[in-house]
Amino acid sequence: MDKARRKELAYDYAHSHRPMGVFRMVNTKKDKSFVGSSLNLDGVWNKHKFMLDINAHDIKELQTDWNKDGEAAFRFEILEQIKPEEDFVQEVSDLAKYRKMLPDLEQKWLQELSPYGERGYNKEKKREDS
Repeated sequence: MDKARRKELAYDYAHSHRPMGVFRMVNTKKDKSFVGSSLNLDGVWNKHKFMLDINAHDIKELQTDWNKDGEAAFRFEILEQIKPEEDFVQEVSDLAKYRKMLPDLEQKWLQELSPYGERGYNKEKKREDS
């Protein structure tokens, strides 16, 4: 492949839409899950798998179960995607807009699935009293 074609492909990739939204990692043996959100749903599963494979994940209980049950016991699900506007460009200003949407979407799924304690790996956030 020539240099110009490589440059064109790199540009197209950098300016293309990546799936964004809320995901869930499910331990099928224990029926426990972790809910999170990302601007790159394709990449977030790879990130978590990498951290788990090198025994460096920051959620210790999830790490323990991964070590015990193995990768085959886990599956990755996309719960909800953010649909970008038609003129979406992978620029910082566009990503900031979508980044602001993620916490509300994630919270919706945390409330619906309650992946805490025996049901999951998420930690409940303390409420701030007004």
